[in-house]
Amino acid sequence: MSDDMSWTEEDDAAVAYELLPDWHPSLFVDAVRMGLQRLDPGALEMLRAAFVTPESADRWGDFSEARTIANSSLKLSMSALWAVDAPDVSYVRWVDTQAHVAPDSRLIPAELHATLVWRPEIAVTPGSAWRLHALGDPAHPDDVPRTAIGFDPRTLG
Repeated sequence: MSDDMSWTEEDDAAVAYELLPDWHPSLFVDAVRMGLQRLDPGALEMLRAAFVTPESADRWGDFSEARTIANSSLKLSMSALWAVDAPDVSYVRWVDTQAHVAPDSRLIPAELHATLVWRPEIAVTPGSAWRLHALGDPAHPDDVPRTAIGFDPRTLG
């Protein structure tokens, strides 16, 4: 709540965030963002081991570009997008807005997308098996290393 004790749009967003299910792609991308903001020496190994696809690990380098994004003023959308005919691939939009709640997310263009893939065989995050494959333009499912083809995490409840 704001300092003057009145309920705000930011409070609405915080409640909506807390109500997202554990498997929600936006929660995973937020965890990645927090990992990218860490400055300790073990952060790079943690990012490679727990957050990105093994197939993309070398492309991230020292994660400096991703860290710049994570430390920017961009916000994460809580409305995940799903690849057509590939529910194991999801996209989370990073948006440049001062709003905390958008009645229609189509009105706020994405600056970039996090492309995620559901990878249960390498899951380390409780309640989730997402891995980040790319930041930027949405990657086509054919260009993403998929091992749970056709699995829809939204069926988890």
